[in-house]
Amino acid sequence: MNDRGNFIFIALGLMVGAIFLLPVLMYIFPPIDIIIKIILIFVIYRTVQGYLGNGVLTLIISCILIYFLVLKWWWIGATGWFAITLFGMGIFSIITWGSKTALDIFKPKR
Repeated sequence: MNDRGNFIFIALGLMVGAIFLLPVLMYIFPPIDIIIKIILIFVIYRTVQGYLGNGVLTLIISCILIYFLVLKWWWIGATGWFAITLFGMGIFSIITWGSKTALDIFKPKR
């Protein structure tokens, strides 16, 4: 594999490293921990509300998810949220770009 193909793996490794760095930063710096947990609470509630609408069932399911993903297993919730956020913002499009440039070597020359 040439340098173009290696770039894909380097970019993917950096993205995965950035995703798994968030729980470490949350553990070291309490203000980051509080801010991320507040964001997670809002994201979870708005997502459940989007699926179920307003009602008691929304509050019950949101409270259960908030307990498990924000209070009990906060590192899983933070890592998942950050990965989805990076994916949604298009950061992972570098993989698509890198794949295209790496696969251009297989095109026939005119």
